[in-house]
Amino acid sequence: MLTEIGYSLLGFVLAIGILIVVHEFGHFIVARSLGVKVLRFSVGFGKPIFLRRAGADATEYVLAAVPLGGYVKMLDENEGEVAPAELHRAFNRQPLWKRTAIVLAGPGFNFLFAILAYWVVFVTGVPGLKPIIGKVVPHSPAQAAGLRAGDLITRINGRRVQSFGQDRLYLFQEALEHAKVRVQVLTKSGHKRLLILNLHNVHARELGAGHLGAALGISGWQPKLVPRIAEVEAHTPAARGGLRVGDLITRIGAQTITNWAEVARIVRAHPLKPLRFDVRHHGHVRQLIITPKAVKVGPKRIGQIGAGIRVPTLPPGLQVVVRLGPLAAFKTALDDTWLMTRLTVEMLGKMLMLEVSPKGISGPITIAQYAGYSVQVGFTSFLMFLGVVSISLGVLNLMPVPILDGGHVLFYVIEWVKGGPISEKVVGWGQRVGVTLLLGLMVLAFYNDITRILG
Repeated sequence: MLTEIGYSLLGFVLAIGILIVVHEFGHFIVARSLGVKVLRFSVGFGKPIFLRRAGADATEYVLAAVPLGGYVKMLDENEGEVAPAELHRAFNRQPLWKRTAIVLAGPGFNFLFAILAYWVVFVTGVPGLKPIIGKVVPHSPAQAAGLRAGDLITRINGRRVQSFGQDRLYLFQEALEHAKVRVQVLTKSGHKRLLILNLHNVHARELGAGHLGAALGISGWQPKLVPRIAEVEAHTPAARGGLRVGDLITRIGAQTITNWAEVARIVRAHPLKPLRFDVRHHGHVRQLIITPKAVKVGPKRIGQIGAGIRVPTLPPGLQVVVRLGPLAAFKTALDDTWLMTRLTVEMLGKMLMLEVSPKGISGPITIAQYAGYSVQVGFTSFLMFLGVVSISLGVLNLMPVPILDGGHVLFYVIEWVKGGPISEKVVGWGQRVGVTLLLGLMVLAFYNDITRILG
C-alpha cells in the first residue's frame, strides 16, 4: 500500500516524465520534419541509464539519471564540427523561420497536450454537484447581487452551468478584470431571476488557488453533518481523551457546535493544542480534553483527533456528471486552455507589479504533493492536473529569458531586426543572465514549498 510520500513520488515522476516527453517531442518532430538532423532525444540530464540508437540518422534515445528536464540535441556548428555533406542539415544553417518554428514547437506541444487532456476529461465526464448555493456570506459581492441560499445557478453570462465550480476559470478571469457578470438563477419556488454580480471590488490578492468562492462570498450546498460520533479509532487523541461512539459534540471551548464542519474546522486549526469538548450521550453531559495530533496534509500542518461521523447519503439528483460530445468537448477544451493560459500570464504580470504575492509560485515539492493527490483521486483528476501543469510549462518556456525557448525567440527577433546574427559575446552574456534569473526563481519556489510545509 502506497503512503502519501509514495503517491507524491509516483505522481511527480509520472507527471514530469510525460510532460518532458511531450515538450521535447515537439522540438524533435518539427526539427526532423524541417530537415534538421537530430543527434539525441534525452529525457533527463546526466549519466544515461538507458540508451538506444535508431533510425537512418542513428539518433540516440536516452533516459538519464536526473529526471528534472530533458533536451533535444541537433546537428549544430556551434557545438562541434559538421561534415561538409551535412552542413545543410545543421540547425544553425537553417533560415530564421525554421529555427523559430523548432524552438516554438516545444511549448506549442505543451498547449496541444493540455487541449487533448481536457478533451478526454470532458468526453469521459467530470463528476460534480448541482450548482445549488449553500451559503452566502454577509456583505459580500454575492449578497450584494441578491444571491440567496438555495438558488440554483443555471447560466453565467449566457454560459450554461451544470455543476458547481464548472465556470471557475471563466469567473476567475472576469474577477481579474473587475467585470460585472450576469447570473441567472432558479429560486426554491421555481422562479427565474437575472442578477448582476459586480466583481469590481474583488482584489487580485484574494484570488489565490481555491479561494474564488471565498472572494465572492458563496459556497455550494452541503448536507448538514450532525456532530454525533460514529467511529473512534484506537490509540488516537479522541480515544485517549474519552470520546465514545454515540457522543454528540455540543461545544468546543467557547464555540457552540451544531455541525460537524465546525468541529473539523476547529480541530484542523489547532494541532498539538488542548481543546475542551462538551459532549452529550443519552442525556449525560461530559467535558473532555482532547489534544489533536499534527498531520502534514499537502503544504499545511493540520490537527486530527481520529474520530468520525456517519456521512448522510446525498439527495437523489444532487450529484451530476458533466459529459460533452466530441465537438463540444473540443471547443470547451480550447476555451479552458486559452483561459488558463491568459490567467497564468496575467497572474505572472501581477506578481511582477506586486499586486499578487509571489508566495503563489510553487516548486517541485508542492507539485509532487498535488500530483500524488490527483493520482489517488483517479484518472480524470490526474489528467486535469497534467493539463494545468502543461500550460504552466508552456507559458514559462515562452518567457523572454535567455536559455528558455522564449529567450531564443527573442534573440531571433533581434537577429531579424538587425539583419544579421547576434555576437557570441552577447548570447553568452544573455545566457548568464538567464541562468541567474532561473536560479532565483528556483530558490523562491523551494522557499515557498518549505514555508508551506512548516505551516
